[in-house]
Parts: sequence; structure tokens; C-alpha cells
Amino acid sequence: MLSLAAQTTSRAGFDVNVYNPSANQFFDRHHNIDHIVIFYDKGNLETIEIFFRGKPKPTLGERYTLTFDGDLYLFRKKYGKFPLPNATTAKLTNFQGIGKITDVNVIYNLTTRMQRDSLVHHFNFYTYNGNTEPFLGSADYRPTFKGDILKLTKKLEQDFKNWKPIAITDSMIIITGLVEKDGTIGKLKLIEGKPSVYSNKVLEFMGHEATMWLPRVDGGGKRAWNIRISVRVNKDNSMKVSIL
Repeated sequence: MLSLAAQTTSRAGFDVNVYNPSANQFFDRHHNIDHIVIFYDKGNLETIEIFFRGKPKPTLGERYTLTFDGDLYLFRKKYGKFPLPNATTAKLTNFQGIGKITDVNVIYNLTTRMQRDSLVHHFNFYTYNGNTEPFLGSADYRPTFKGDILKLTKKLEQDFKNWKPIAITDSMIIITGLVEKDGTIGKLKLIEGKPSVYSNKVLEFMGHEATMWLPRVDGGGKRAWNIRISVRVNKDNSMKVSIL
């Protein structure tokens, strides 16, 4: 499959260990958790992986994609709020032999391992020439909604007004569905929140309105894949739709 990529050269990979006991109370409450790995994207928290104690080594037990509103809700529902480190506290500004990071074409990836009394920031540092060139390689894409999610949300808000009076048991619901190889969606069902007239209305709405998808594509071609859609009702009756 034809793709585009920037030419990059790996220049460094190193760890910075920082004493930080801010998460002690969290680990005291959750004795079975060994450590947490945090992934950042352009300085923003993107994904959290939770590793549980095990033998011979800790095992990955849970993953939350925090850019998906549904996962952010589930994470906070289970663990509450605790001091997740901001990527700006671990920013690479200078590298010997390269100079100031802002003066050259460079990129770096940052992951942070949160332990009971320390943070371990791991940097993967690359230089690149800024150009793209075609190359042959396998693609790996999740299903993608082809419509406008903002327009979908506005349409849902308008329909929601017409549904009133209607009781809302849960301000956040999450549904799952299967995007087929031809881009159609089906098998919608509620996975978070109590079944209600409201949740049934949202399921019906998504079945009629969220119908245009690009399917999952990987090295084996197109394939059916599950997606999740979260719907949040805010206090002012505005709504937020998020898709993963």
C-alpha cells in the first residue's frame, strides 16, 4: 500500500529519573498496581497503560485512550483524579552535538513511567529533513467516521430537545458497534450506562445517522472492527460525542 512518511534518523534514546512521591496515596489505595505508563502526543496526554503486579514480571491489565471521552470517563470513574504528570514538565530543549531543539528539524516521543515514588521519562529523539517520500509498506488504520462529528453532535442535540420530557439516568453512555469491511455499521449495543428510553433513543439515532465509515485496514486489507461511541450530556444540555 502506498504511504507517505518523513525521512527520520534516530539520534538518541535515554531516560530521566525524577523523585516524585505525589502518587503515593494512589498506590496505597491500589496495592495490585505496579506502575503506570503514560504516552504523550504533541505535549498532551494520550494513552495510559496500567501494569499490575505479577510473576515473573508485571503484566499489562488496562489501557485507556484519554483522547476518547468515554475512556477518560471510565478512568476517572474507577480511579478518581490523581496527579498525572504534564508533558511540559519533561521537555527536551537541547542536545549535545545538535544544539537547541527549536533551531533544527527534530522530533521526539515521550513516555513516562509512573512509580510509587518516582517518574521515569523516556525520550526517543529523531532528526528529520521535513520532506516526505512515498514508500511501500503495510498500512494500519482504525475505522474512521466519514461524516462531520460536530454536525452529528448538533443533530443529536436537536433530536434530544424533541425527545423531552425524557429521563436521563446516566449523563455518560458508551455504545459499541461493528464497522464492516464495506463501511457499514451494525450490532450497536450499550456497554456503559443503564438501559433506558434515552439510551435506546441514542442507539436508534446512531444507527440512522452515523452510517458513513472507512473500515479498518491493515496488512491483510480491509476487515471488520469494533468501534466505541460515547455520548455525554452536559449540565446545560449540550452534548459531546466522541469516537474511538
